[in-house]
Amino acid sequence: MEKLKLIKCWKTLLLLISLSMFSGTIFAQGITIRGKVVDDKNEPLIGATVKVKASPTTATTTNVAGDFTLRVPENTTIVTVSYIGYVSSDITLKPGTTTLGNIILANDANSLNEVVVVGYGAQNKRDVTGSIAQVSASTLQESPSSNFVDELKGRTAGVDIVSNSSGPGASGSIRIRGNRSMATSSSAADQLDQPLYVVDGIPFTGQLNDINQDDIASLEILKDASATAIYGSRGSGGVILITTKRGKVGKGVVSYNAYYGVSSILGEIPVFNGPEYAAFKAEAAAGSDNGTTAYPLTAQDQAGLAAGTNTDWQKLIYQKGYTTDQNIDVSGGDEATQYSLGGGYFVQTGNTKNLRFERYSLRTTIDHKIGKNIRVGINTLNTLSYNNNPGGTGLVGTALKISPLVSPYLPNGEINIFPFTGSIDAPSYINPLFATTNPGAVYNNTRRLSTFNTLYGEVSFAKYFKYRINVGLTFNQQQQEQYNGIFSSAAITNSSLTTASVANSEYYKYTLENLLTFDRTFGKSKVGFTGLFSAEKTHSDNNYFQGTGIPFDYIQASNLGQAITINSAANQNAYAETGLVSYMARVNYSYDSRYLLTATVRVDGSSVLAPGHNYYTYPALALGWNITNEQWMKDVQAIDNLKFRIGYGKTANQGVAAYTTLGGLGASPYEYGNNTAGNQPGYRVTNLANSSLGWESTGEFNAGFDFGLFKDRLTGTIDVYTQKTTGILVAASLPPSNGANSQTNNFGASSSKGLEITLSSINIRNQGGFSWSTDFNIAFSRERIDALYSGVSADINNGWFVGQPLTVIYDVKKLGIWQTGDPGLAKQTSPVERVGMIKAQDINGDGKVDASDRQ
Repeated sequence: MEKLKLIKCWKTLLLLISLSMFSGTIFAQGITIRGKVVDDKNEPLIGATVKVKASPTTATTTNVAGDFTLRVPENTTIVTVSYIGYVSSDITLKPGTTTLGNIILANDANSLNEVVVVGYGAQNKRDVTGSIAQVSASTLQESPSSNFVDELKGRTAGVDIVSNSSGPGASGSIRIRGNRSMATSSSAADQLDQPLYVVDGIPFTGQLNDINQDDIASLEILKDASATAIYGSRGSGGVILITTKRGKVGKGVVSYNAYYGVSSILGEIPVFNGPEYAAFKAEAAAGSDNGTTAYPLTAQDQAGLAAGTNTDWQKLIYQKGYTTDQNIDVSGGDEATQYSLGGGYFVQTGNTKNLRFERYSLRTTIDHKIGKNIRVGINTLNTLSYNNNPGGTGLVGTALKISPLVSPYLPNGEINIFPFTGSIDAPSYINPLFATTNPGAVYNNTRRLSTFNTLYGEVSFAKYFKYRINVGLTFNQQQQEQYNGIFSSAAITNSSLTTASVANSEYYKYTLENLLTFDRTFGKSKVGFTGLFSAEKTHSDNNYFQGTGIPFDYIQASNLGQAITINSAANQNAYAETGLVSYMARVNYSYDSRYLLTATVRVDGSSVLAPGHNYYTYPALALGWNITNEQWMKDVQAIDNLKFRIGYGKTANQGVAAYTTLGGLGASPYEYGNNTAGNQPGYRVTNLANSSLGWESTGEFNAGFDFGLFKDRLTGTIDVYTQKTTGILVAASLPPSNGANSQTNNFGASSSKGLEITLSSINIRNQGGFSWSTDFNIAFSRERIDALYSGVSADINNGWFVGQPLTVIYDVKKLGIWQTGDPGLAKQTSPVERVGMIKAQDINGDGKVDASDRQ
């Protein structure tokens, strides 16, 4: 009996939960109204919300034609129509009216009412005091890409993006307001100065192509320290905030979009054709001391010249690539529950064969309201990607080196595998066509699984307070397989040098954030407070094994046990766990929408820095003045918006590997006598410990103007800034006599200053259905090294010079090519120069070009 009662109670509870999640309204009597929602150009607005003002749960959305049908109570008097970016409209229903015709929504021309995500919250654009740029979802989706970074190029002043690879699926390198850090390698420096990515409030640590750009609803870039200080140690390189799509109140809407595009190279690299190449060799021989060239035409070249062979090797390796992007989205909900589900499939191939990136993505979002004061939600982004990028084939580089007098094919039609026969390069290169026609001979395949999950719970209480808990869970797993077969460069002369490798990596992170917010208006004063306590932990491990001497191509990397030898590179096997704990408080104050203040303080504690030095405090203060809200500006009709901003803040960088403060050991055998075979395994110190390693910090001052003129037909932003970085984290190289390779220290200082200008104009607005707008931005940045370690003015080995930018070229200056009859030719004694060689500047005029002539 008791069991039966318990079952009935559970059934009742489940019924109540179901009713709360899928609430609706039942009317004894009602009428059906119909209409169409359009913009001021008479274009339909898809997904606009139409709801009864007195009963918001009675709602629907417009279809692809802008039409809607809604059943409403007979006593309904007002229906509200709304759409993002447009002014909402209340429609009064006259008795007996069932057809509303076209409902025109006006574009919200006042951009100051736009909501801008500022980190741990959002503000109206008019209340923002920091330097923040916003990029819309429609802009990001103008052309599909494997990552959204490609769509940011040229969009925002002060944000520089460089593509570090032309292969499919490659992501770019982003710099916000230049470089700050120094490192002994370009890859390390790149990581130190990368911005922080925050997705739905949680820091994102995956690869950028893990994010489907079609899932992005809005993107904000925080540039100055007064805006980024709220993210503390991870905001020194700027912050990019990404908000993904979520469900909206209204009838379920299904949308599908697809794209297909073709890509080709802009042009071939200019090289000699066959006759030109032969003439070049003859000229080289004539200009040498003994009338012969060190690199004469080979027998193959001479035969090709006689036969009239003229091979365009580049044309043989290039192809047209293609990109396809397909996405489907289902979203909707009522006042209690909103949902959104999205799936995507993306493929991109390269302009040389065997290059391919393929990604499957799945997004699910649910937001649910429990009662009046509680909201909960979950968002999960999942991707599975495959990338084949056999970079070791060197197709383009090899094609540029091969003589055009050599045929790519043998007389029997087979590929001429060794086109360098007779030259000194014969053992090093094979015909690039072999790799393109035998994809199993050389490959580099990567399979990656990524899942990024955010959960939240939010409780409103005491009218003005709100508590929110954010939980972030990230998991990435990646497997990379490489194979260099019998006809790869390394194994041309020795088939036992075929290699295969397998690398596995696993990464997970959890983040827990507790947020308390307070918002209240006192007369003309508006006060907002945000308090934060957060903690996060990361875990990563990598395993790598390589086999040498794979007996057959068909084995590839599937069975390393068949290899002659198996080894594991120590620098590619790793394990690390790190932690970060943070406290933050921010106060926003606005008086009469004229005078604005934002004050922030954050404290971070990092496990990767030394005890006693692992906590750092970041203060930030910003002021704003909405000049157009002053009474004396009311009569100035031409100026719609004029705001002045000024701010100062500090951020920091903890960008060193885990356990750096403890030093490092590396395997090193002990040697006994002259018999190396009898060496015993041992270890040596590779990196010295540093018990005082602390934070790298950056202080930045920013001043800016935001303006809108002529009814916002011309809008823009002007920012000037200066920043100074001290205590730079650098793994400084040590002399061999020290016994260790390096030690990571805080030394040196750098600084930069810059100017950023952004302008947007609406030149023609809806004239006969035609509109024309223009966007323009330009930025100037000047950076320099202010100090190095121990007071030195230069570190030539690493290319660091006090007073110069962080990245420079230190070399002899090339003036051109030595020409026939140049009077300076006879003066060059070391090295001996000849016509056609590179002409370098001899700074001191001693007839020698050596290390002293570098600049």
